[in-house]
Amino acid sequence: MIVAAATVILLIAFVNRLYTRGGPYFARPETIVDQVGPNKHETRDALVLLPKVRRLLPRGARVTCFEPGNADTMPDFFAAVGQLPQQIVVSPNGVLPEYVIAIRKPLDNSAYRVIAEFPEGRLYKAGP
Repeated sequence: MIVAAATVILLIAFVNRLYTRGGPYFARPETIVDQVGPNKHETRDALVLLPKVRRLLPRGARVTCFEPGNADTMPDFFAAVGQLPQQIVVSPNGVLPEYVIAIRKPLDNSAYRVIAEFPEGRLYKAGP
């Protein structure tokens, strides 16, 4: 009886934890942060966007990644460091490089032009 009761209690706790983290329950999540908590993780859009723009960037290109207007630029920057091993990822707090990956919001800089647009953000290149 004690083992059965403990098993039911653990099962209820497990189902509650799955429910609070959100779905999909029977499908593979798109990113590693999809089931971290009930709310959308701050780096999710960057983790979805970076593989899409990776094929558009030349090897060895200097690139940065951030959300324009957000004071905390480091989460998206560190996601780019991990997702773009063929490129040189530089800090968004210095001089902007040849390519900029803007997460969610558009970049307000006339020195850059849009190369590609995705639901999660845009890829920009310096120059006319």
